[in-house]
Amino acid sequence: MVLDERKKQILFAAVQEYILTAEPVSSAKLVTRYRLNVSPATVRNELAALEEAGYLYQPHTSAGRLPTDAGYRYYVDSLVRWPSLADEEMKAVDFLFSAITREMEGLMREASVLLSKITRYVAVVLAPTIRKSAIKHLDLVLLSSQTALTVIITETGLVAKRTLMFGSPISEFQLREVEGILDPWIKGLTSDQIKKGRESLTNAFPQSASIIDSILDEVIVCLGKEEREQVFLEGTSNILNHPEFGDFHKVQSLLETLEHGYAMLTWLHESLTGRGVVVRIGSENEVPSARQYSLVASNYGVDGENLGTVGIIGPTRMDYARAMSAVECIADNLSKALRALRFQ
Repeated sequence: MVLDERKKQILFAAVQEYILTAEPVSSAKLVTRYRLNVSPATVRNELAALEEAGYLYQPHTSAGRLPTDAGYRYYVDSLVRWPSLADEEMKAVDFLFSAITREMEGLMREASVLLSKITRYVAVVLAPTIRKSAIKHLDLVLLSSQTALTVIITETGLVAKRTLMFGSPISEFQLREVEGILDPWIKGLTSDQIKKGRESLTNAFPQSASIIDSILDEVIVCLGKEEREQVFLEGTSNILNHPEFGDFHKVQSLLETLEHGYAMLTWLHESLTGRGVVVRIGSENEVPSARQYSLVASNYGVDGENLGTVGIIGPTRMDYARAMSAVECIADNLSKALRALRFQ
């Protein structure tokens, strides 16, 4: 059904009203609050037409109407622009991202906390996999005559550490010498690139080949130990404050949804090609237990490469405009932080 301007205006107002109040929407309420310049009887007729078209439904014959997933989808697609976050919220975002010298892991964790606080929904940040990350810096720390600590810092700000045992004693001088060989060589390489190039490196330095081989073995293990992205999830209790989830069975459904949160975000991360905000409403979600909820998400990354995903999970009666603004803001700032770290 193609909607004329009046139907569009009434549907938009009905969805907006339900988002604000969580109460079924009546024609009288819409006429009073939204200055529609038509009579309640006309609005009633239009609401009935919108219900027939599948955009609204009535839970009871005498009740007002509620949006369907299709109604929410029409509303989201009709949003021309999203409101900016409040000044205090923007100050909190600016403050969080002002100290980019901290480890990215901590920044992502704090970003999920802030996103949850701003939106009052469940916030999720999917971190880049360390396996796919290029190395920025390698440190070797001698712990004893046969033990060293391997510290890897990636271009995405992730830090990995692993203790290495040598087969024979090694001096501080030898370790520094090997570090001087490895650190510039390994910069900018991923795990796969290290595997491909290690033989030529050891051939170039035969006197240190066994030590180099031992260290590269540990680096590859270190990079490969996290095959899955790390997920930072915050604000589970927030969603319980929404009236839709006063029922125990719905709470149980939420917990199942969050258990599948990794799968949901991984699917989005892999299917999104750009950086735009994407909204999945109720029945649009592939995970069955997620069909009572909506997901708003965006990828973030550097130089066109998608490295992670930011998202929120909430009821279908979500303040979509605000949610989309918040997700876009956090994703953009994570991209900027990663770019700054890469070029430090």
